[in-house]
Parts: sequence; structure tokens; C-alpha cells
Amino acid sequence: MKSRIIHIALMSGVVFCQVNTESMRNSNDGTGITNSIGFDFGFEKSNQEVFEVAGKYRLDYISKNGSHSFFVINYDNGYEKEEDQKNSIINKGFSHLRFTKNISNNLYLELFTQYGFNDFLLMKQRKLFGSGFRYKVLEQKKMNGFLGVGVMKEDEQYDLETNENKSLVRSTNYFTWQIQISDNASLANTAYYQLDISRSSDNRLLYDGDLNVELNDKLTITLTLNYRHDSEPHGSLGKSYIQLKNGVEFTF
Repeated sequence: MKSRIIHIALMSGVVFCQVNTESMRNSNDGTGITNSIGFDFGFEKSNQEVFEVAGKYRLDYISKNGSHSFFVINYDNGYEKEEDQKNSIINKGFSHLRFTKNISNNLYLELFTQYGFNDFLLMKQRKLFGSGFRYKVLEQKKMNGFLGVGVMKEDEQYDLETNENKSLVRSTNYFTWQIQISDNASLANTAYYQLDISRSSDNRLLYDGDLNVELNDKLTITLTLNYRHDSEPHGSLGKSYIQLKNGVEFTF
């Protein structure tokens, strides 16, 4: 069993409340229980010092009948230091539990629940639970793809004087595809579209792209791009956000 212990990342940009659960899926085809634990560190020094640290834990269980469950916890904190004063710029966390059961060779049933918070988006807490179906639309040697459709109940509390609480039902749909560029390089992509079922003008479009280049069986260079567009953002936040991350990952 391999555990991803250390993931050293240099990061820039802003942080999203959307969690790309597609990137969490374990590609291990074996059965039983696996665990992984990891830490992220980031440091930048110019006129100010910016420091970031994150911790994460993951538990997977794959049964002999083809069902797959995983549980993930992630916490991220970062601050900017200027003239001996610390200003928190990142404080977010989430936990996610998902269950997947194959109905046929290409069709899967999914159940999930999640809890999270994100100071950058002024979000005190976000709770959701939902269900959906996942369908394998493409399976080739160099490429595979899945289409997902579902619905989720979402409850959010914001640190705002107006529109402090929000409770609604959203559709959650995604298309994910992975390309094996070479023996040691792969590109994973996921596009989400979510909208308020009762009011379609409230919608979100999200994209996550991950480029991984394996230098050897233990060392991988990573590059991640995240894009988010929210038709009705909270507070003074803009509608669109971009996050870029690059780093080095050790697996052992």
C-alpha cells in the first residue's frame, strides 16, 4: 500500500469552496482498506512573508462486490506577515464522504455528504448531501471519460449582514476525462455545472485541470488550474476566480 505523505506546493491565486471530488477518486482496483495522509507547505518571501500549511487524510474501502467508499478530511491555513503582524489570508477546511456502487459495467449509483468552511468566501459553513448516477462514456487505452448527473441539498451560512443564510436544492452535473499523454505524463480534467433547481439564474460553472509528470516511481511534478464562475457571488466577490498551483509530490 502506498501512502502519499508529503506534497510540497508553491501556490498563487485564490481558493474555492467547490471541492473536486473527481480528483479524490482512488484508481486502485484492489479490494480492502487503504489509508493516506499528507501535508502541504508553501512559503513566499518578498516585501512580505506568505506561509501556508495544510493537512489531509483519506480512507478508502473497496468491497468484493464492486462498491467503493471513501472519506476525506482536509484543512488549509495561510497567513501573510508584515511588520511583525500576521494577517490570515487562507482558512478553509472540508470533510467529504462518498459511496459508489456499480449497477452495470458502465453505470454507477453515488451517495455523498460534505461539510466545509472558507473564510475567503465569507462562508461560515456549508453542509450538503445528495445522490446521482455516474456513466462511463469512454474507455480507451489513452483516454477515459465519465458523465455524472445528480441532485444535492445545500445549506450555507455566510459572514454577511444581508443574505446571511442560504438553503436550496441544486442539480450537480459533471463531465470528467483523463488523457494519458505519455508513459509518465497524464492530464485529468473535470467540468461541473450546478444550478438552483427552483431558479436557474443561480448557477455555477467550474473547471479543474491537473497535469502530472512522473519523474520516477516516487517523484511527480504537478500543475493544477482551477476556474470558477458564479452567477450570484456573495458579498463583494467577483463572479469569476482562477487558482494556479504547482508543486512536487513524493509517494512512498
